[in-house]
Amino acid sequence: MVTWGLVGLLGTVCGCTKEPGGGGGGTPEGGQMSGKVVNARGQPMSGVTVVADNTLLYNSNALATTGADGTYRIDVSKPAGTWHASATHKVQYNSRSYTFDLDPNDDSVFAGNEGAVRNFTWKLSGKRADDTGNYGGFVAVYVDQLIDPADPEQAINSDDIELTLTPSGKLVDGSDGTPITRKLVRTPDGDAVQDVPVGRYTVTARYAQAGKSPRPMQVRIRDTGDYADSVTADFDVLTTTRHQILLNAQLPSS
Repeated sequence: MVTWGLVGLLGTVCGCTKEPGGGGGGTPEGGQMSGKVVNARGQPMSGVTVVADNTLLYNSNALATTGADGTYRIDVSKPAGTWHASATHKVQYNSRSYTFDLDPNDDSVFAGNEGAVRNFTWKLSGKRADDTGNYGGFVAVYVDQLIDPADPEQAINSDDIELTLTPSGKLVDGSDGTPITRKLVRTPDGDAVQDVPVGRYTVTARYAQAGKSPRPMQVRIRDTGDYADSVTADFDVLTTTRHQILLNAQLPSS
């Protein structure tokens, strides 16, 4: 189904519905935006929402849903002007609902009268096309202690905390994940491991100072339950297409 929604300069709203066409070709057609949506393994994806947004008129867009072969087609002949393409995919995973921005083969605007081919890929990690971060989520750690219990003269340095994230089952796209071991880095979202493919993970942590033997830490979901040697966690939705896991960590007192 292709749905138009146009908001004119005077606030007049009109709408109409068109049946989807083919799409997925490699040559642009005047007045048409077409393409194909696949997952990271190159398999076609159905039911993905593709949006063509007119850059000149506020809230002026046309939408289509991909068919079984992953293709779509949208009429961008009216209104006149330039357009920008985007696509989102909604999925249920471990009884939770997630929405993902898909990666375009070309993120530039185009003239409607010239048309364009815009293909999309569902990537679980990597830099976003609009340069606003990564497709993966982040795992942030909040340390309850200020002082190392083994050395009361030393403050705990979050940069020395290392997480190991081991997938518990398939990732959100049905693929097999691999364990991730990284130290925390400073980010606008806190001290975190960034660009983690959304999935369910069993998380362990250790305090790995340079020149010293690593020490295991205890972890828990942030402000929830008791500390343990590991915790299994799903991502929460931070904003519509941004995902996070928030943890507490501490060094055992003995």
